[in-house]
Amino acid sequence: MDLSIILMIVGILLIIVSFFFKNSAKKVEQDVEELSISIFQETNNLKRRLKIVEEELLLEPEFQVKSPSAQNNTVANPKVQQVMQAVQQAAQASKTGQATPKTKPIHQIIVSQVLELNKQGLSVADISIRSNLTEEQVRQVIANGGR
Repeated sequence: MDLSIILMIVGILLIIVSFFFKNSAKKVEQDVEELSISIFQETNNLKRRLKIVEEELLLEPEFQVKSPSAQNNTVANPKVQQVMQAVQQAAQASKTGQATPKTKPIHQIIVSQVLELNKQGLSVADISIRSNLTEEQVRQVIANGGR
């Protein structure tokens, strides 16, 4: 037989055989697409959850993470409790030490922040914590209306 006829028969046989086999590339392509969609959805869920956690942390400025081992040590060891109380008292004393009125001008941005927080209904103590001003300074800003 002639070589060209043999090649033509082989080609026709290969074409016929190719109809019987499924295209695995399409299946792989679909799997990759489904995987990318699921990763995208999970990423969006994580971003949403992270945003919620960030908002909660912004609402609670005194938020502190306490480890279980630290709690067990304070309960078991009264000396540790005494030291912790002393540290807390020192921190409160430093806050009250800062409460001594200094005639330092308050920046206009902080004044507008204090007024906005007051409009939102926050207490003077909360506004004081968030703006790093004393409660007396916050009361003065609110009373003056920002002037």
